[in-house]
Amino acid sequence: MLFEKLVTSHVGSFPLTHSWDNVKKIFKELINLGIDIPPYPQMRSFIDIYLEPLAKAGIISLKGSRYFADEKILRDTKPPTAEIPEAKIVSEISEKIGFKGILRAPITGPFTLSSRIYFSESTSLSATAMAKKDLVLNFFAEYVRSFVKQMVNLGYKFIVIDEPMLANIIGRRIILYGYRAEDIVEVYSKILEPAKHKGVIRGTHVCGRLPKRLPEILAEVDVLDVLNHEFKDSPENFEVFTKDLLEKHDKILSPGIVSSKRLRVESFEETYSLLSRILNKFGERANIISADCGFGALRTGEVTEEEAYEIAKKKLELIVKVVRKANEEFKG
Repeated sequence: MLFEKLVTSHVGSFPLTHSWDNVKKIFKELINLGIDIPPYPQMRSFIDIYLEPLAKAGIISLKGSRYFADEKILRDTKPPTAEIPEAKIVSEISEKIGFKGILRAPITGPFTLSSRIYFSESTSLSATAMAKKDLVLNFFAEYVRSFVKQMVNLGYKFIVIDEPMLANIIGRRIILYGYRAEDIVEVYSKILEPAKHKGVIRGTHVCGRLPKRLPEILAEVDVLDVLNHEFKDSPENFEVFTKDLLEKHDKILSPGIVSSKRLRVESFEETYSLLSRILNKFGERANIISADCGFGALRTGEVTEEEAYEIAKKKLELIVKVVRKANEEFKG
């Protein structure tokens, strides 16, 4: 167990229009809601936040809504060092208001970033940089590693690598594009190394239904402390984790307990029941509680973005209340 009691966090995104004022507003409201480990709020795409610096450096180009690159340029270019303004703003606000808690840094991982950079007009994943294993293990791993180092320097103590693409490339018997389990372990080890021995908690977030092999692979990553996954909209994930696996590799499960894509605010009873089921199965191996994913997906067009944001806040408030009750019942 990382903390003596259950604590709350959030994956990162919100359904408001991006502005620096909104970054400040949301961060302060997360603290007021009682979120123990607030992230820097993301209102830009978690892809654009990390690929725009490459486009500004002329290494890749944006055409419409898609990023393109020349394979040779990626191979011959050293990844640039770039700043994430949202992370810096929240770090400064945190220091100014004297926030004593832990800050979460959501960083988009190399598999997911490379899957959004194309070498041709084809929309197939085989036409992306992710299909070139050496680029991911070198250029993209180094690029993401530089952001980990930056977040450590800014004072973030919970660094989470967001890798939804891993759920898509890992099959029962093979991993697409020639990757081996050892390659995935190597990438995580490489990018998270700057956070070792710094008093930093290191985690990863993979949303959606998980392939059975993924938890087994992630458990082998020594530098990973926390595995953050969906349990509300993907209840199948109960079947791919065991308490024994978590204990054997000393991993903490960070379960999502409310939907991040459905506008309906769950009831206290159903949410507490889900958390109770998680705690009964995994015990103290479940520790950092969140929603399934970020709340950017609540911007559906069915409601205004302000209404979507209010729904997001209600879901976070619900998580805080449920966790408070669970701490009384399970830890009392």
